[in-house]
Amino acid sequence: MGEQLHSWGCLWLALIGLTPSGVAAETWRVGPDERLQSVAEAAARARDGDTVEIVAATYAGDVAVWPQKRLTLRGVGGRPRLVAAGQAAEGKGIWVMRGDEVVVDNIAFEGARGPNRNGSGIRHEEGALTVRNCVFRDNEMGILTANKASLSLVVEDSEFSHGVLVTPRISHLLYAGRIGRLEVRGSYFHHGRIGHLLKSRARVSVIEYSRLTDELEGQASYELDFPDGGQVFLVGNLVRQSVGTENRRMIAFGAEGLQHYDNVLALASNTLVDDVREGGEFVTVWSPERVQVVAVNNLLVGGCAGSLCPDSVFRRNLPEMEGETAEVEGEGNVQVVGMETRAELEARGFRPVAGEAWAVKLAAPVMFHGRTLVPTREHTSTVGTRPLPVTEQITVPGAFQP
Repeated sequence: MGEQLHSWGCLWLALIGLTPSGVAAETWRVGPDERLQSVAEAAARARDGDTVEIVAATYAGDVAVWPQKRLTLRGVGGRPRLVAAGQAAEGKGIWVMRGDEVVVDNIAFEGARGPNRNGSGIRHEEGALTVRNCVFRDNEMGILTANKASLSLVVEDSEFSHGVLVTPRISHLLYAGRIGRLEVRGSYFHHGRIGHLLKSRARVSVIEYSRLTDELEGQASYELDFPDGGQVFLVGNLVRQSVGTENRRMIAFGAEGLQHYDNVLALASNTLVDDVREGGEFVTVWSPERVQVVAVNNLLVGGCAGSLCPDSVFRRNLPEMEGETAEVEGEGNVQVVGMETRAELEARGFRPVAGEAWAVKLAAPVMFHGRTLVPTREHTSTVGTRPLPVTEQITVPGAFQP
C-alpha cells in the first residue's frame, strides 16, 4: 500500500511540475548567447527532474558528469556538437551518466579519447538511459556501459560511425557491458575500425530495424558481437560486411564463452549482405548445443555457397546450388548466389519487387520467448523507421517489404 501511495504521489508531483522533493522542475538553457554558456556549468546546477536545452553550436572540451535522475538533455535549434578536444570527464568520456531515467536527445558526440584508450562519447554507469536522434563519430567508444545488471540502455534513431585505431585496445562503435537490457532500433552503424560495429554482453539484446553496414572503406571485425550469449533478438535489420573486414564472420554469438543461464538467438526478416570475396560466414554460434536458435524469413546475399560452408546457423548441407537463388536451412530463408539477381537487388536498396517469386515458403507468424518475430516497421535510408501495413504475414524474406 505504501509503495502504491508513493507512486501516485510521484505522478501527482510530475503533473504539477514538481520533483519528488517538492521543488519545481527547471529548464536550463545553454548556448553562446545564453546566461549559461557551459554544459559543465549546467551539469553542476541541474537537479533531479530538470531539463537542459543545449543550443546548436560547437562546444569544445566542455565535458560533464550527470548524476541527476529523471533528467532530459536535448539539443535545440539544430544539433549541438560536443567535441572532446582532448578533454575527458574523469578520464572516461565527453559525458558520464550516473543518474537514472535519463533521456539524451539530438546531440552529437565527437572525438572522445581517454587515458585507457576507451574514451567514450557517453559512458553509462548507472540506471536507465535512453539515447535518441544522436550522432557518435570519431570516438574510441561511441557508447560504453559499466558491467552492472541493474543498467539498461535504449538507443533510437541514432548514428554511430568512424571508429578509431586504439592499439592495443579495440574501438567499438557501441559496447554494452554485462547490463540487464540493450535495445537498439532505427539506427545506423558504419565505418568501424578493427573493432565491432556493435558489441553486447547484455542479458537481453534487442536489435530492430537498424542498418549495420560497414560501407566501402570500413574495417570492422564483426558487425554484431554477442560474446557472452544471452537472449538476442535480431529483427528487420540490414547487415552488410565490407570487403575490408578484419573478420570473415558477420554475426558472432558466444565467442568468449556463454555467461548467461538462458541463451537464445532469434533472427527474423533480416537482410544479410556479405562482400567478402571468398565468401564469409553470416552467423557463427559457439557451443551451439547450449543455444536455442530460430532463423526465419531472412534474405542472405552473397556469402559462401555450396556444401562446405561452415556457417552454423544457415548451414549449406544441401547439394551444390545452381541458379540465382537457393533455399537454406530454416523456414523462409533464401540465399542469393547469382550475380545478376544480386546486382538487381542492390540497385533497389535490397528491396524485393512486389510479386517476385522466391524459392522458399515463408514461415508462419512465430512467437519466440514471448516476442513476435513478425516485423511491424522497417528501417529508412539512414536513421529512423516507418510502419509496415498491419498484417499477420509478410510477403517476402528480408528487412524490406515490396
